[in-house]
Amino acid sequence: MKKHLLSSFVMILLLFAHTACGSGRSAGKNAQRNAAWKTPEELLSLMTLAEKAGQMTQAERGNLLKGDITEYALGSVLSGGGSTPAQNTPEGWVKMFNDFAEESLKTRLGIPVIYGIDAVHGHNNALNATILPHNVGLGAIAAGDTDRGVKAAYTAGRITAEEMRATGARWTFAPVLGVAEDVRWGRTYESFSENVDIVTLMGANVIKGLQNNGAAACMKHFLGEGQTIDGRNQGNALLDRAGIERILPPYRVAIEAGAMSLMPSFSSVNGVKMHESTELLTVLLKDEMGFEGFIVSDWAAVRQLSGNSYKEQIAHAINAGVDMVMATNGRGSWVDFIKYLQELVEEGTVPMERIDDAVLRILKFKQRIGLFDTPLTKKAGVIGSNANRAAARALVSESLVLLQNRNNVIAKLPEYKRILVAGQGAHDIGMQCGGWTITWQGMHGSITKGTTILEGIQNATKGKAAITYAADGRAEGTFDAVIAVIGEDPYAETEGDRNGQLSNRMMEGGAEKDKIDSYHDNSLQINIRARDIDMLWEAYDYDCPVIVIMLSGRPMTIGDEYQDWDAFIAAWLPGSEGGGIADVLFGKRDFTGRTPYTWRKAIDGEILFPFGYGLTK
Repeated sequence: MKKHLLSSFVMILLLFAHTACGSGRSAGKNAQRNAAWKTPEELLSLMTLAEKAGQMTQAERGNLLKGDITEYALGSVLSGGGSTPAQNTPEGWVKMFNDFAEESLKTRLGIPVIYGIDAVHGHNNALNATILPHNVGLGAIAAGDTDRGVKAAYTAGRITAEEMRATGARWTFAPVLGVAEDVRWGRTYESFSENVDIVTLMGANVIKGLQNNGAAACMKHFLGEGQTIDGRNQGNALLDRAGIERILPPYRVAIEAGAMSLMPSFSSVNGVKMHESTELLTVLLKDEMGFEGFIVSDWAAVRQLSGNSYKEQIAHAINAGVDMVMATNGRGSWVDFIKYLQELVEEGTVPMERIDDAVLRILKFKQRIGLFDTPLTKKAGVIGSNANRAAARALVSESLVLLQNRNNVIAKLPEYKRILVAGQGAHDIGMQCGGWTITWQGMHGSITKGTTILEGIQNATKGKAAITYAADGRAEGTFDAVIAVIGEDPYAETEGDRNGQLSNRMMEGGAEKDKIDSYHDNSLQINIRARDIDMLWEAYDYDCPVIVIMLSGRPMTIGDEYQDWDAFIAAWLPGSEGGGIADVLFGKRDFTGRTPYTWRKAIDGEILFPFGYGLTK
């Protein structure tokens, strides 16, 4: 009997030793299981100050060393624009996410890390994903028919969520709920419209499409980014309480729709940076509007705040109501953030109550999206499926706005036997997609899988018409019609501003003199590119109808040039499925879109096409 008891005791000791001293993976699983069994409040009560500071930290994937997540108990990691795993495939994304998650499960409490991405028009950093029309195009659908708009917004959210989850991603920094009121703003295409009702409708339904399909949304950028002086990105908006109330509906309805996180704007309201505005982040958003999610800062935005040091800037942000800090631009940024935040609490500058509130919001978010129960992704799924591409193609068709159609030339297109397709944009996936596509700024060329406008036209006319393509518009022979595609080069954020200011990126990058001169020439207008003007003059010489398709993130200042166009179609930034344009050109679908922005001859000039304008034929 004693021998039996002794053996049992030894076995228990061995089992205990195995559990306590086993592999990091086993310990992580046990810690994660413990986290899943506890409420966020119980977890909070067990956390040290260092662990709380870690939960409030978000680092860029490129600024991490192996083991950092475990050592610092980091709460979040993100991909900056264009930041992808070396293997940019669903399998590569899943492996990266799981590697980071497994590190987090080795922490004392096993709280899983949450990964954030900018999936703003589909899972746009993932190679060969379905790239959807940017929000300006979706807004054109709603401007034509609100019921269509609701369905389009939900579909866009659903497709994005499905392809995110296929790669293991669960949190996107989208949608933009700013109401763009000056089209010189470089982020105009990220806004659904100048009309607050359309922004409200579309934002809420994108959020539903995302969150009903397993991806958490993040409202951005609170508040007033579309109202800055001269449309300057990261500028200053002058807003009284009535002005603030006018642009609040998208956020109020998004909160009702269940939005789980929010990102403040880089910009200022009445001279106060949003990231340090206690009045707007805490008093208005959290207290008055009842937002129960958490606030994550924008890219290194804390570094722009008032104060004589990074430590002071951190205090301003956290005390104002920021819950998680995107501490980017180097590993030292997030390491210092954790260090300084603990010092600020110990000194009494940041109250522990503020820290506990922030961490509890983050933990509740993780619980709500099921991260405690399933922190790892078992298997990669499919992105860019035929079904999703077909749905995206339909969205492209619905977003097109027919602004001009003399002599009903569009209806005659299927009858023409010789058609010239001209312009760089006709055969350029990157130009169709615009910024935030594979890379932050986007780029020209075959950057991802898709169908160009030219390919769509060729497929639609196969066996019926001869299609000639000339990027510069110069071709031999005669033609029944020219389809000329013009538009903007890809850009994102400040690089797209047209307010007379060179961006820091251009100055620091040592931009060539001709590029800077060109920028100044176009800085107060959104002019047609010189190469497109040259191509159009070639097109006019064929003495046949000229149908112009514009790829742009906003209304461009077209002056009197449009008077030489027999038809004019605003295609916005349609994404990867350019075949949707051919579907409408050749009668498979009807024109149903309406312009979500007022279209002027020049900035602040004569109105050519008012908000909501669009022809059906």
